[in-house]
Amino acid sequence: MQPLPTKQTTRLYQALAEKLTRLIASGEYKPGDRLPAERELAALYNVSRPTVREAVIALEIEGLVEVRIGSGVYVISQTPSREGVERDIGAFELTEARILIEGEAAALAAANITDDELAELERLLAEMEAANLSGAGAGEMVDKRFHEFLAGCTRNSAMQSAVEHLWMVRNRSPQCIRTFEKSRTKGHKPVIDEHRAIIEALRSRDPVAARTAMREHLGRVLEYLLASTEIEAIEEARAKAAAQRDRYKVSERL
Repeated sequence: MQPLPTKQTTRLYQALAEKLTRLIASGEYKPGDRLPAERELAALYNVSRPTVREAVIALEIEGLVEVRIGSGVYVISQTPSREGVERDIGAFELTEARILIEGEAAALAAANITDDELAELERLLAEMEAANLSGAGAGEMVDKRFHEFLAGCTRNSAMQSAVEHLWMVRNRSPQCIRTFEKSRTKGHKPVIDEHRAIIEALRSRDPVAARTAMREHLGRVLEYLLASTEIEAIEEARAKAAAQRDRYKVSERL
């Protein structure tokens, strides 16, 4: 199988989603059929497994497939139920950019932040902790304000604008919205201790420590997203358990 096209205007997950959409429309995969496993699709089209997950989320949003955790991805329609859904930046790609950009924003803020601004970050952290307890994703709203306020502490309007744009995409992209919904369903919320570590690094006016704390925090966000979009983990565990049972049955017959 030839690798997917990699035009600058086409993201890899979009190219894979378009390919799978055509295969579904042509009847290669019919309603009720299970798509090849994630690892098979990744090998077949020479893409990463996160790229496969992004493509599956795009098809899920458009009503073409249904994800059954522990079983796989099944075709439910040959035509999209939602027309004109924009296949925008995905959550994995976005979070990777946040690690790079917000890491540098934290480093720059460490050299410029005031005591009053540190106090405001502390206030936002307390609000975030209370919002987490209230549920319904309220903590994420405060999380946005925390990160955007921190970006303003850089005294660099371009850096602040970049961070605000990333958050705008996160909250508008159908891809991001669906992926973060999956993460929220798994119980993932803004982690207070990780944000506190960022504040303490800023308080020490240590750019290296601030960059590290921010990157570690967003690296864990990426880990949560990967975990919450895992489709095959239970399926693989069941397969191993079934193989183990079969081996024991053979042993009993000997």
